[in-house]
Amino acid sequence: MATKSRVVETSFRFGCGRYIQESGAAARLSNEIGHLNCRVPFIIGGKTALSLALSAVEPGLKADGRDYSVHVYTGFCCVETCEELMATEAFAKADIVVGIGGGNVCDAAKYMAVKSNRPVILIPTSSATCACFTPLSVTYTKDFRRAGSFHHDREANAVLADMDILCKQPERLLAAGVYDAAAKLIEIEQRVRGIPEDEVDVGLDCSYALSRRTYDRMLALFPAAVEALNKGESSKALYDLVYLSVAATGVISGMARGSNQCAVAHKIYDMSRALFPDEVKNALHGEIVGVGLLAQLYYNGRETEIEGFRAGMRSHGLPVTLTEIGVAPTAENKQILYDKIIDSTAMAGTTKEEHALLARALEEIW
Repeated sequence: MATKSRVVETSFRFGCGRYIQESGAAARLSNEIGHLNCRVPFIIGGKTALSLALSAVEPGLKADGRDYSVHVYTGFCCVETCEELMATEAFAKADIVVGIGGGNVCDAAKYMAVKSNRPVILIPTSSATCACFTPLSVTYTKDFRRAGSFHHDREANAVLADMDILCKQPERLLAAGVYDAAAKLIEIEQRVRGIPEDEVDVGLDCSYALSRRTYDRMLALFPAAVEALNKGESSKALYDLVYLSVAATGVISGMARGSNQCAVAHKIYDMSRALFPDEVKNALHGEIVGVGLLAQLYYNGRETEIEGFRAGMRSHGLPVTLTEIGVAPTAENKQILYDKIIDSTAMAGTTKEEHALLARALEEIW
């Protein structure tokens, strides 16, 4: 039986105005700022991300005489932190926001841009999530607890995916992105099963079809992409895998309108961040989602695939249980996680039999 879901955002937002994935893409930042008729960028990024990308973006900014400012952003995407940055004199002078880094920085940049009615350009330094592509910001409190999601009414203006930078990301980040992207197929499957094709939302139907192709190609490309990554080289396999993890997965999310795909695996992520913030604070989004997918597979009736899926995660050094991530497998922790998921949108419209199935599925992740 399919679970029911509420569409949070009625518009189909397919990603970003311009997506550029190539060697040297970051060096195009100043040109893209000009393309948007802006002059003064407010740049945020993590320390590592800035060390990778600033040498690529600054020559163009300086050559064009742009009065830019750079600000180190650490930690999770937090509304309070964003508001503090937006209150600065440097932000008041800027007419565009630039985010350089991973998912949290990209989410923070999008939040700041939308709230201040400024354009935003994003330069991802990993493919661990599709956050640079999706019109959504997932926010947290300063003590790492999940705070809520903001579905923005407009897309990012541009994404510059520089393969010279992305070929240097650790395998852990690449793998986390693959398993986060894999969740789209497995979770959407929960939404459409048992529903006649003529009754499935057309956007969700298209999303499901693209997610299946993306899933199959990602797993086929994965070994060759990792080989290139370990050499610090960009290859077609790595290029394609980054594209599938970021752009294609972002489009899948846009066609499903976000909430329509949110099922067990991502609820395990949400609740883990909310219930066990200290234990999971160092885990990547895709790592927790990947663990959640083991439960999702069981819930979807695909338990024969679990061992192979688990072995694939292990082969890339990813955790395969919440215990490995740091959450103790106590009866209390198991019960509170179960209760929170039962009360969530992931289980809307389900029966007592499905609740029992969920309880058995959650045993796969401890």
